[in-house]
Amino acid sequence: MTLAGALLAALLLPISIGAAEAAPEVSLTTARLEVRAAPECTSFADLAARVAARSPRIRFVEQAAIHAQVILTAPTPGSVLAELVLSAADGKPAPRRVAARSCAEAADAVALIIAVTLDPASARKPATGPVRDLGANTNGEAASRVASATKAVGPSPSEPTGQPAEQTVTDQPVERPDIAKPPAEPAAVIPLPSAPPSPSATTRYELGAHLAGQAVIGPAPAVMPGVALYALAAIDRDGPWAPAIILGALHAWRSDLAELGGTASFALDAGSLDACPLRLRWSSLTARPCASLLVGRMTASGGADVTEAASTERPFVVAGGVVVLTAGIGSMVELTGRLSTGATLIRDSYGFRPTVFHRASFLTTSASAGLGIRWP
Repeated sequence: MTLAGALLAALLLPISIGAAEAAPEVSLTTARLEVRAAPECTSFADLAARVAARSPRIRFVEQAAIHAQVILTAPTPGSVLAELVLSAADGKPAPRRVAARSCAEAADAVALIIAVTLDPASARKPATGPVRDLGANTNGEAASRVASATKAVGPSPSEPTGQPAEQTVTDQPVERPDIAKPPAEPAAVIPLPSAPPSPSATTRYELGAHLAGQAVIGPAPAVMPGVALYALAAIDRDGPWAPAIILGALHAWRSDLAELGGTASFALDAGSLDACPLRLRWSSLTARPCASLLVGRMTASGGADVTEAASTERPFVVAGGVVVLTAGIGSMVELTGRLSTGATLIRDSYGFRPTVFHRASFLTTSASAGLGIRWP
């Protein structure tokens, strides 16, 4: 080697060693992510991708000291509530609640909170690209931030660039003019004073009352018109599983039927109980298939003339099914319809001696239409 080459190598070697020593070591934080939401709203993969877009330093695994639990619900149409609980093994949970107009806005807000909490550097320089293995694991440091439920502050202007940022944990948020704030999110972040409510606390209830005109076929020789009143109590939740109970009261009658041997009149007074496990919904139209039981009293009277008129009362029982239809025409008012059929468990015969002119049909069918109100 020439003298000039030796001198050049001696000058370059310290520079390359110094550059290698000055290269900062990039750290990786792991956490366990749990997402509870409707499939069409968000998922584990969707939320993990949103976090990764903000910080490649965070990776979600099955076992980790840090646990992030996310629950998304839609209490009312056009409103999404996201509940986030960040917890570490050695600290108290740090709950947050996010109110947004859509699932996408809520998921973005939750992803921002997770990214800024576990990787404060992401607030200064948002990361892009897929998550990759970046070296040493610093979960102990991140877990301390989560357990304290505070914001981490980046390096001061006096710290040399190119060195790992020293993180300071305080009880109050610290404003740093030298750190660029992240872009404003459309969702509002509201700290909770305590842990978020369980999913069962968001269960809603529905009450309703309907008045309807009804026609009954089977108990009498002809169709019996009548009037019915129904009261509904239901659990209002997303999906088809929304159980309901419907109680009803019915009065139907048919008078002055000319039969062989005289004139007959009939009246039915009954109560009904419908058990409806499912609710099917298409826009403002709702259908509930139900099992139904009707129990009441059938009164028959008649004779060849007024002086010979006689009457009798007999129990009347029907077991079967019913479909209840409702169509909303406002915030509280709705149109209602019912179609039911069932087996007549007590089938009496009616006649003027010695002639029998009618026996209750094997099936009793009824149909009704009316108007009702519901709360809320």
